[in-house]
Formats: sequence, C-alpha cells, structure tokens
Amino acid sequence: MVHGVMADQTARRTANLYQWYATFAEASFWVPVFFLYLAAYFPLDAVLLLEAFYFFGVVIIEVPSGWLSDRLGRRPTMLIGGVLMAVSHALMFSGPWLASGGSVGSGLFYLFAGALLLRAGGMAFRSGTDTALHYDALLACGAESEFADREARAARRRFYGAAIAALVGGLVALIDLRAPYLLSFGAAIGIIIVVWRMQEPSTHAEDRSQANLLRQLGACFSQWRQGLLLLLFVYAAMMIVLNHIPYEYFQPYIETVLGADGKAVAATPAIAGVHVAVTFWIAGWVGARSIRFRDRIGLWGVLLAAMLLQTALIGLMWMWVSIPVMILLLLRSCPRALMTPPLNAAITGAVPTRVRATYLSMQSLAGRLSFSGTLVLLTLAVPLASKAEWPSIQIQIGLAALAAIGCCILIGSVWAIDQLRRRGEQC
Repeated sequence: MVHGVMADQTARRTANLYQWYATFAEASFWVPVFFLYLAAYFPLDAVLLLEAFYFFGVVIIEVPSGWLSDRLGRRPTMLIGGVLMAVSHALMFSGPWLASGGSVGSGLFYLFAGALLLRAGGMAFRSGTDTALHYDALLACGAESEFADREARAARRRFYGAAIAALVGGLVALIDLRAPYLLSFGAAIGIIIVVWRMQEPSTHAEDRSQANLLRQLGACFSQWRQGLLLLLFVYAAMMIVLNHIPYEYFQPYIETVLGADGKAVAATPAIAGVHVAVTFWIAGWVGARSIRFRDRIGLWGVLLAAMLLQTALIGLMWMWVSIPVMILLLLRSCPRALMTPPLNAAITGAVPTRVRATYLSMQSLAGRLSFSGTLVLLTLAVPLASKAEWPSIQIQIGLAALAAIGCCILIGSVWAIDQLRRRGEQC
C-alpha cells in the first residue's frame, strides 16, 4: 500500500514537472531572427535548402526516436533530445567564427546544416515522447481524465515561455544576431535539468514495446482501423505544413512592410521579437481555452476553425503587404494553439501505451516530411540564387495559399459529414 502511494506521488510529481518542461520546451530565442540570420550569410535558395534539410533530418530520426521511447522509456529519450538541442544551439552561435560561407556548399553552409540536423534530432527525440510521458504519468497515478485540461495548461505555458524568449531574443539580436542562439543553449540546459528530475512513468514490462521497428510501425498502421484516427492523422500532417508557412515567411514580410513604409529596417529584429512575443501571448490565451472551444463546437468544428484561420492569414500575406496585415499576423500561432490540445486528447488515449510515442512520432514525421517537400518545391518556383526579396517570396506564399484552400475544402467536407451524423443520432 505504501509503495503504491509513493508511486502515485512520484507519477504526480512527474506530471507537475511536465508543466515546467513545457515552459522551457518552446523557449527558442532565435525564432524572431532565424530567417534574417541565415539570410545574412546565404541567398534565398540556400536558406530554404537549410530549412528543408532540417525537416528532412526530423523525418529520418522521428520514427526511430518514437520506437526508442516505447522500447527504452520516455525519460532517457527526452534527455537525449535535450543534449542534442544544446549542442545544436552552441554550433549555430559559434558557426560564423568557425567557418566561412556565402553559398551552398561552403564550409559555413555545411556547419549550419550539421547544427540543424542536431536540432532535428533534438526535436525528434522530444516530439511525441513528451506528450506520451505526460499521459503515462497521469495514467500511473489514476488521473488520466485530467489529461485534456492539463494539456491545455501546458500549451499556455509553452506559448508564454515562447513569448518571453521571442521578446528577449529580438532585443539581444539588435546587438548580435548570434546572441539568441546562446540564450537558447541555456534553455536547452533547463530542459535537461527538468527531465533529469522526472521519473520514468512506464515502468511495467507490459507497457514497453518488445517489437522491432518494422513490427512497431505495423502496429501503428493497424490503429487506422479506427477511421477517426486516420482522419486526424491526415489533418495533423496538413496543419503542420500550413502552420509553418506564416512562421517561415513572417520575418521577411515584416522587413518588407517596414521598408515599404520608410521605417528603419535595422530595427526589424527587435520589432520581430515584439511581434513574436505578442503572437505567442495571444496563442497562450487561446491554448488555455481550446478544450472549452472543443466542448462548445465539437472536435471537427474546432479543427476546421483552426485551418480556416491559418488559410486566411496565408492569403492575406500573399495579397497585401501592409501594416494591418502585419497586425493580423499576430494571430498566426492561434491555429496551432487552438488545435493541439483537442487533437492530443483525441489521439493519445485512443492509442495503446506500447505504441503511443511511435504513433505520435509517425504523425509528426508525416507533417514534417510534407513540409520539407513543400520547401523544396517552393525553391523550384523561383530562379536559383534569388535573393530573399519580396517578389520571389510572394510567388511562394501564393502557391501555399492555393494549397491551403484545397485542405480547407477537404476538412470542411469531413466537418459537414460529422454534423450530418450528429443530427442523425439526435433524431
């Protein structure tokens, strides 16, 4: 009895520490300036190729990391992710001192590519595993019914942590564009410390996978016998792509707006930092209330609303370069905040513990692979070695807007069918 009480307390402590982990997890001080940082050394095609390389790195590491989590445990997998992230930020900070660059194939290009590959590993080893750890910890202390509300609170902390990091990162970038990466290194150390204090929640042998990677993938694919999980999988992959389009291009958009209005472009890092901070602060407010929205308009209603909002923002970026649109872009993280807790709540409890991290990683892989391919295709839409200037970027955003409309039509159809089904059940 005493052992059981202690185990419950340990699991509850791990679940509480997850809220602190969420605060550090998104504290990426480089977010307001990453595009400007890379564009300071490389032309547009090299910048997008580096970003595509990062997402490709996530692709090749994502599923093996999820399988490792299901086989060896959540905590050691997340510790590996934290270490990889710390090394990545250290290389991004020191890269310009270690190598020279200016084009694809230069020493600095390969150094940054290596750093981004390490960041991809850091993201992959945490992606899916952290959500699985949160659910497993609550399950271990009999509090799994709290998962949805706790995920909403964790989403708020993620966005608030990201908001503070963006504000500080934008300001220190006025001194040196490399400085945000040094602060991000510190945040990665914070992740390592918090995860080190956690305890592994899935300690029973029956909770661990004994299957090899191929069998584990087969078990994940078998989950699609539940039609809802397959539809949610497709939706998640599409939204990873759509959510990253404004994220990828908002920095040059702000720079173009400031230039068009005769403002000091040199202030772009600080303005971008403030812009990102407010963006994440709004998203934190939305994320904390996402489960309430789901309860009010239904799962597919909230998922469709998130997609429609992101599509509208991409379309506005494409059609107008203006301060009002720049202000509206403060909402660009709201779709992710709105969709993530309801999506995690719908998926996590429906997937068995033995395959949970692998399944979530496979879902993330599908979205990141899609976005990596999207970036490569977008580089083909403009001449090679084009500078990161608005006419080239506008073409790419326009193609993304058209694709987003197609996604909305598909998910709108799913929502309409779900509404008809609900009305049929009521009758």
